[in-house]
Amino acid sequence: MKLWQIFKQTTLTTMFWLSVTSLSMAQTALTDIKNNVYKPEIEEAVELKIVSGFPDKTFRPNQPVTREEAVSMIIDAIATVIPVDLDAEPRRRVRPYLDVKSDRWSYKKLTWAQWNINPQGTLTGNFRPADYVTRAELIDFLRTAAELLKVETGKTSFLTANQKETDFTDVSGYNRQLTLQMSSYCGIASPLNEKGTKFAPNKPANRDYTAAAIVRTLDCIKQDPK
Repeated sequence: MKLWQIFKQTTLTTMFWLSVTSLSMAQTALTDIKNNVYKPEIEEAVELKIVSGFPDKTFRPNQPVTREEAVSMIIDAIATVIPVDLDAEPRRRVRPYLDVKSDRWSYKKLTWAQWNINPQGTLTGNFRPADYVTRAELIDFLRTAAELLKVETGKTSFLTANQKETDFTDVSGYNRQLTLQMSSYCGIASPLNEKGTKFAPNKPANRDYTAAAIVRTLDCIKQDPK
């Protein structure tokens, strides 16, 4: 057999082995989401490197997400669409969060978020980074992130409804307006565990729903015509 034939055969064998190995790894990864309603979106979020599993190959879908973790995931999602420079100068004058010190792991991301998507802190100037993010807070973060992405990709900031809104039975005031808007935008706001008529706005957002809501936001921005 000629040298080039040996090389070709070796290359094809290697490529086949790698494809089988990759498929096997994909099938065995994230062992605890098999029956999760958000499984396809979780897998997409992992593929996009918005979120990852744990060393023991679990995803821990029911684990609550902190406010800083939510912002970190959202910024990583934004970075799949537009460049994100965490060292960039602020676009506007803002008062730094009093409880986010410069040596905190999330400092640069929270600072960038404050300048660009303005996740709300408290009246005292704190962000409460280690507190669990509520489902309503997550949707609010995603609304402003979606508006930013639309503008940065040459569209208007208006989020074009593309499905029937859901009038959840357990929301009122601002949260009702928020969920009406975001449920009609690719179902980013959806019922708790995708069942029933309740949104559970004050319940902590778990890792599975957080990943799904972020992926839906990215998909909806791509579909939004204007």
